[in-house]
Amino acid sequence: MKFKLRPTKVSKESIRNLSVKYSRKLRKENANTLKLIYKLHLGLIYLYFDNSRSQLKKLFFPVIMANLIENGSINSVIKEYRESKKLYSHSYTMRILNQLDRDDSLEISKIFREIMFKILKKNKFSNKGFIVAIDITIKPFYGNKKLCMAKGCKNKSGTNQGIHYLTASLVEEGVRFNLLCIPISSLTSVKRKVEEMIKEIEKIVSIKLLFFDRGFGNGIYSRIINNLRHKFCSPITKNDKLKEIKESIKRQSKPRKDKYDIIVMDYTFSENRSIEYQEKVKLIALHENNEIYFFITNIYNLSMENYYNLISAYRYRWGIETNYRVDNIFNPLTSSIKATIRYMLMQVSMIIQDLWTLVNFLFHDEDKKQPREKFKKDSLTSIIKARVKKLDFIWRPIITAVQFKRQMGAIFT
Repeated sequence: MKFKLRPTKVSKESIRNLSVKYSRKLRKENANTLKLIYKLHLGLIYLYFDNSRSQLKKLFFPVIMANLIENGSINSVIKEYRESKKLYSHSYTMRILNQLDRDDSLEISKIFREIMFKILKKNKFSNKGFIVAIDITIKPFYGNKKLCMAKGCKNKSGTNQGIHYLTASLVEEGVRFNLLCIPISSLTSVKRKVEEMIKEIEKIVSIKLLFFDRGFGNGIYSRIINNLRHKFCSPITKNDKLKEIKESIKRQSKPRKDKYDIIVMDYTFSENRSIEYQEKVKLIALHENNEIYFFITNIYNLSMENYYNLISAYRYRWGIETNYRVDNIFNPLTSSIKATIRYMLMQVSMIIQDLWTLVNFLFHDEDKKQPREKFKKDSLTSIIKARVKKLDFIWRPIITAVQFKRQMGAIFT
């Protein structure tokens, strides 16, 4: 009889039961925390599919392990562990995995984060409001350029084609979790996906401020965020008007060495069109180190000092953990031209990254789990100041990404 994957509609009760089960176990001082994390990961697969657990474990073992070994792939894992783990052949495994719908891996990811944040809440996770960073992540692609899932990008790693993902993450030491990862094909409306993503994130955490990359710094996305009633900050896409403002600032502003000037003014997108097409924001110009940087925001009536804090907080968004995080460290290799396989590997990769962050959250002392939370109050300015507040210690992971991969790999095998 032909094996067929049977995705099921996961009930709220099933999600609650799984989260309660692991919340209790992970609250205890437990030397087997990584084993529990391993079981949680498999439990997610067992929850989503209505197949026998032994079949699912054999099928998804190479998918998970590909993220846990150096330069791993589904094929390399099957070659190494096929006999000891009694795995299916590579061709059969890929044929079964191709039965997945493109949205299955995204749904699994959403269910995982719902469970994870329930576990975090039971383990004293504070949710006073977060800065959420939204960006587009591009993975290099070397296959057929005509495939719908591939889009053009800047030349990187020998190719100008990539698989694009809209990603969102928390900007906070110790809880830098990936909130959502949505694939973007050449036919995708990015504007619609951004709106959908923000609405999904609202279900998980309290959003106090959104940070966007430069590509989102225009009137279209400013209107979307305003309509959703959120505050945001983003560098602005360069244009001729900014060039004129830049020259004017250079003539009038002369900050001394190691000092800065902040200029804040009203800015209107599409000002030469009728009013229904216009979008108004605040333009922040920072003159520092003989350079001028432009940002836009819909936050009004801040002091100049707090506008500078806002920009400083933005600069923090990716640099929190650069001293120990390695880009793409969990990403497996694949040459598959199937969108379902690539999307699934990306989602599993992000789930494992979040499991690593979860382990570090659980392992840290209480006062260092969310070190900046104690500086936060209800106001937006307190959230911004908390991001740039200097702590009396340097936050470090208890277990590094490489150690986590090795230990989890040992548990899986």
